[in-house]
Parts: sequence; structure tokens; C-alpha cells
Amino acid sequence: MPFLLMLLILFFFFPYLILPFLIFFLIGSIFLLPYVLIFNSFYNVITIPWQILKIAADKRVRKNHSLEHATVNVLEERYGRNLRIGGFAYSNGFTLSGPDLPPPYEVLDAAREGLYRMRQGEVDLALHPRCGTSIAAANFLFSLVFVLILIFYRHFSLINIVFAFLLANIIAKPFGILLQKFFTTHPDVGDIDILDIYGQTYFGFPFEIILNPNRTYFIKTSYVNRGFRIFI
Repeated sequence: MPFLLMLLILFFFFPYLILPFLIFFLIGSIFLLPYVLIFNSFYNVITIPWQILKIAADKRVRKNHSLEHATVNVLEERYGRNLRIGGFAYSNGFTLSGPDLPPPYEVLDAAREGLYRMRQGEVDLALHPRCGTSIAAANFLFSLVFVLILIFYRHFSLINIVFAFLLANIIAKPFGILLQKFFTTHPDVGDIDILDIYGQTYFGFPFEIILNPNRTYFIKTSYVNRGFRIFI
């Protein structure tokens, strides 16, 4: 910490010293980039399938993930455009956040409509093209293609990176939908009930609206099993 403080003071009084420092940092980054890319690719190939299988093993998370997608799909139908909304599913519900997130009563109503429509057979509501699963699929495919190129060709080049990137982006969308359908969502939500919606604040009203435009809501669900309601 004292070293960083001294460095900032030095740059403040002698700003011309920033240029050689930036040149040194840029050259170092160029030399380290291949090793970082190789490490990151091997890391993704190992960890991403494990994360997908971990979600696949928990049916409650998959059902809440389906309901999360259905809620966003219903909201985007109502607004007629893509909304900047992200979410995360848990065993006892799911969160939604983002600058385009409507008021809580609209979100709760959309969640209930999505649940009702999925119960009526609209299982496609459980899938969403901009799901994090699709992003993970793109990262996994890029890393896998890149690792295979290194193994079989033993050659690192810009052409290899571009080829892996283009191939991953071509396959990522349909592959991500397949992963959603068979591993990270479960459209049979007949045993799921929506309990309530809760806001998550960090700064307090009215500062929340000014400082944190990405509002976050948690939609709590319950699991109904053989006539008994289990809160999850």
C-alpha cells in the first residue's frame, strides 16, 4: 500500500514518467497474453462442465431457472423489446436485476403469468437466448477448440485464436439452447408455487434510485409435494 501511494505521488508530480511505465506494462502484457489465454482455456474446459452438471443435479434450481426465464420472456413480450435484465436461480427462488427491471408488482405479475403459461404447456418459455448458460457455452467451445488446436497443431497464432472465436460463436447459440433444455432448466413446474417478491437495497431510498439503477428483486418460491407445501 505505501508503495502504491508513493507511485501515485510520483506520477502526480512527474506525469511524464507514466509513458515509460505504460510501455513496459503493454510489452509485458503482450508477452504474457498467450500464457494467460492457455491457462484460461484449460480452466474453462474443466470447470464449466462441472458447473453445468452441478445445476443439472438440482431439479429445484432447474425449475426456478425455468421460471426466471419465463418471467423475463413475459416482460419482454409486454414491452416489445429486449430488456437489460439478468438473473440467478436458487433452490428457493430466483433473483432478477438490471437497469430495465420494471417495478416489483409488474415483475411478480409476469412471474405468475409465466408459471401459469408453462403449466398450460408453453414449455418454450423456460428457455432464453441470452441466458448465462449460452455465454458459458460460448466460453467452453472457444476454450475447447483452442485447446484442441494446441494439442494437435502445437502452434499458437492469431489465426488460431480467430478461428476458435468464430467457430465458438457460430455453434454457441444452438449449443447453449440444448444445454438449457436438457441440463439447466426443467419446464415441469406444476409443483412450484410463487410466494412473494422482495427488494434488495444497498443504499436506502431515495439514494437507491440515484446510486444503484440496477434494482434487484428476489422472487421466493415453494415446493409442493403430495399435498404438503415445503418452503424452499
